[in-house]
Amino acid sequence: MEYIMENLWIAWVAVGVFFLIVELLTTALVSIWFVPAAIITCLFSLVVHSLVWQIALFVVLSAVFMVVFRKIYNKYIKKDKDEIKQEEHLIGKTAKTSEDTDSHGGRVLAGDVYWRAVTENGEKIEKDETVIITGVQGTTLIIKREN
Repeated sequence: MEYIMENLWIAWVAVGVFFLIVELLTTALVSIWFVPAAIITCLFSLVVHSLVWQIALFVVLSAVFMVVFRKIYNKYIKKDKDEIKQEEHLIGKTAKTSEDTDSHGGRVLAGDVYWRAVTENGEKIEKDETVIITGVQGTTLIIKREN
């Protein structure tokens, strides 16, 4: 038992590697702050062999790194909410209907992506017609027949 308590650093390395793998698989900033917390706790475990203190340090560091990383993310990485949505660059472009489309819905091919679409004025547009994108509502394109 004494050997395990003196070598808990191995467990903290495993914890850090685990959370690094989780972060690499998700890329959603859900576990990145656990990685430096585990590394620092690993170093701390070489000096202090109390599991309670190690866990307490890990929890505190995780919280601190979460706050710091979130601030950095919100300031430098996250797109400003006032920026134009990615879909809005499609307004004014042409697309081709991939099925009959009306005010209740349908699908269009814009570039190489199929989008849900509704017609601007409720008219029915047949499959394979060229249309103009006039707006975006969420992930639905608003279209009208090309003149």
